[in-house]
Amino acid sequence: MELNIKTLYLIGAIVTVCGAGAALLTWYHHRDAPGLRAWTAALLLTSLGALILRLQTSQADLTLALVADMVIVSGFACMWLSLRFDNHGRVDLLRLILLSITVSLAFLALFVVLRAIGAGRQAAAIPFSLFLGLLGLACAWEIWQGRHKDQLSSRLPAALAFVGLGIARVIRAGVLGFEVLHLLPRGAAAATHPYTLYATIVFTLVVTYGLVMMASEQAGRREAAQFTKA
Repeated sequence: MELNIKTLYLIGAIVTVCGAGAALLTWYHHRDAPGLRAWTAALLLTSLGALILRLQTSQADLTLALVADMVIVSGFACMWLSLRFDNHGRVDLLRLILLSITVSLAFLALFVVLRAIGAGRQAAAIPFSLFLGLLGLACAWEIWQGRHKDQLSSRLPAALAFVGLGIARVIRAGVLGFEVLHLLPRGAAAATHPYTLYATIVFTLVVTYGLVMMASEQAGRREAAQFTKA
């Protein structure tokens, strides 16, 4: 099956915006639902990053690409930190923002290193996919760890979706890196990109659905408890 990369980017943009809207609407009705507000922020920052990329006047304009990548990375870092803080019963918005910015600066530092050692055009793409992959896997871990607090069965599909998203991005980073090291033939990254992008879009949608399921299950349990007391 041949996947058109431009069509996938368009579908990805639609899924991201609609996912952000669904997450925000669900959070509005379930303010204490785990991860929804942060996931909304992550998706909105991803949309902002994509919009910034559209402002590029040429492929050689790295500045806007780096800014866009840093915005998206900080959004996923915000999601991970929000879940981690929630699991530890901490509420510190300023610290969360500062740590998210720190993660995006770490991405920038890795870009500078790769650029210096001759990674060329892939100097930004490799750490971008690597950071998104690792942050996705970290989100999966925190969602799964949260089961000790609320025992929500819907945490499993949400965690598995983050695992899938993380693996897809790590594979993308690996293929890019192996191509730079000449361990894979030239063009391998371009050939596999549509499939990892497709997986990313699908798992982004499933993550959103999983978080909405968690909010619904939590609300259902609360209503059942209130009904029992009545």
